[in-house]
Amino acid sequence: MIIDLKNQVDILKRMVFGRRSEKRHEDAMNDANQGLLFEPIDSDAEDTEKQDSQEEEEEPEAVPESRRKKKRPRHHGRRPLPPHLMRCLHEIHPPDGELTCPCCQTPKTIFSQDVTEELEMIPAKFFVNRYVRYKYACPVCEGYVSQGLLPPRPMDKGIPGPGVLAEVVANKYANHLPLYRQQEMLERIGLTIPRSTLCGWVAYVASLLLPIVDSMKLSVLASRKIHTDETPITVLDRSVKPVGSRKGYMWVYVGDQDDVVFDYTNARNRDGPESFLKGYRGYLQADAFNGYDRLYLEQLIIEVACWAHARRKFFDARTSHPTEVERILALIGELYTVEAWAKAFRLPDEKLLAWRHRYSRPRLARIREELDALSLRVLPKSPLGKAITYALKNWKALNRYTEAAFLDIDNNLSERQIKQMVIGRKNWLFAGSEGGARNAAVLFSVIVSCKLQGVDPFVYLRDVLSRIPTHPKDRMHELTPREWKQRFAPDVAPRSQPAA
Repeated sequence: MIIDLKNQVDILKRMVFGRRSEKRHEDAMNDANQGLLFEPIDSDAEDTEKQDSQEEEEEPEAVPESRRKKKRPRHHGRRPLPPHLMRCLHEIHPPDGELTCPCCQTPKTIFSQDVTEELEMIPAKFFVNRYVRYKYACPVCEGYVSQGLLPPRPMDKGIPGPGVLAEVVANKYANHLPLYRQQEMLERIGLTIPRSTLCGWVAYVASLLLPIVDSMKLSVLASRKIHTDETPITVLDRSVKPVGSRKGYMWVYVGDQDDVVFDYTNARNRDGPESFLKGYRGYLQADAFNGYDRLYLEQLIIEVACWAHARRKFFDARTSHPTEVERILALIGELYTVEAWAKAFRLPDEKLLAWRHRYSRPRLARIREELDALSLRVLPKSPLGKAITYALKNWKALNRYTEAAFLDIDNNLSERQIKQMVIGRKNWLFAGSEGGARNAAVLFSVIVSCKLQGVDPFVYLRDVLSRIPTHPKDRMHELTPREWKQRFAPDVAPRSQPAA
């Protein structure tokens, strides 16, 4: 009990005052080769040394020079400014008195030039599209009135254009600027827009993008594998006394084509994943949350565990069992080294699977032997004992990534995507209502998918909000960030140029 409490204190101290990174130091890595301090010496030591020497002979060969990741050369001088930026030409000539040769009085001519570029900016400028629709009528009959139609607009009876709506949404969900800060920014340039109006705009954009997110969900459910994770979110609720808020949860689902869909639930239980994944058949990579267990019972959804989660539990137990933990971390590090080498070789799927069978499975067997031996010597309720129990309980799922080449060793893909929502949560703190949380899920789905596809969220939103009013409803899948990048992105002006 005391050891467990000390370990919790050490973890909290590291979270508050220490490094968040879980990278191991070189001295700790060297200590990992020393073995356990009190490891019994028996006649099997020689057999172990022979086995280690055989495994060393099976190490992958060095990565060829042609396939090694080349070090970037040191940069000398400034990088050139992007060519798509607008250039304002300023021609500078010598004074008139220096344009004549002082020796022979012959006029000088230009023989060369030096170009210096300076990066400058113009503050964000809003403008008003003024549509004047003239009415025509017959002067004799005084009837048959004709009038031109307004062009399609994302909000028929509102004042914002697609660029303004895109800017507000991108600022909040991509740049993590709360609406009250955006309100202050608008006031500084002379625009007084109530925060409630901005909230209404955000909700309206979410309703427009919902069919697109539904198409992305179908793509995710058609994937061979899905990465998922969840994180809490505070939701205001006046019915909850006395705090006036409650805890909801935001779930992220990432398909094998990099479509990202967020889903909001008001509780952390199995109902959320079961509802979203209804009808799914394939691999599900997640942590060991028991809410997923019922999904695996019919074996239509296959569990894939995360080695990053398993490693983290051993990492947190370093203070109580440093020597034993460092040995385990070193073995887990070898699994990641095998994956790094495969990536360096750029192995195709058929070769990657054989690579894992040859190099990962023997190392997994060594980790299992180490865990089985330690489980007999460590208290089950100690930090290390809990980490061992977690790994052994999920051992089959932890080995599953060696069964298919398209599976990953960990679930870091979904954690990287949900981290963007966590960063935003630190700025805007809470969702104003359950409906607001669901709108946030829709908008985060689009924004995070844009980032994963390498698309500027503002450029995407500005163009899509212009297309949605006239785009066929049965072809909304064409406007997902992945499809939009292939179909429409080459013809869309970048952020630095005005939209057509």
